[in-house]
Amino acid sequence: MLKIPELPEKEWPEIRRLKASNNTGWTYFANLMKTMHRLLGEEKACEILAASQAENAKRFLLPAMKSFGVEGNDPRAAASYFKLADGDILGANVEWIEESPQKVILRFHPPCGLFPDLSEAHATPKMCLALGNFEYTAAKLLNVKITFTKMITSGDPYCEVVFEPAESA
Repeated sequence: MLKIPELPEKEWPEIRRLKASNNTGWTYFANLMKTMHRLLGEEKACEILAASQAENAKRFLLPAMKSFGVEGNDPRAAASYFKLADGDILGANVEWIEESPQKVILRFHPPCGLFPDLSEAHATPKMCLALGNFEYTAAKLLNVKITFTKMITSGDPYCEVVFEPAESA
């Protein structure tokens, strides 16, 4: 009888398997974005990504905030979620600038986790904003206004997202 293959625990401890799983998932997602962009064109790809990201925000934002211990529906709470999710969990290089309790700015420094190769055809501002529909939907759920003021895909040195009260819109 043949032995069923297994990864040796010594060479593949849990943290290595988790990192490999995470990298595989993001690589598959990046390939899906590239494929949609190539086969469907930018407009249709953006439409699909924006709809998917809105559904993701509706499904995952509030449970994740609760899991992270983030309470509230103000700019600081919204920015806290993204700093924790994108920075602490996904490993993005996130800079926190708190101008006031009512205005928080997050700067996401390169490399971009979604568009690591900015020379690829699908790494466009429109695709970036379609993916940003998670943030826009999250902001609506939390009654917060967000503004993307800088984007790496537009040639800026980092992405910048401003969180403010919705009534200041």
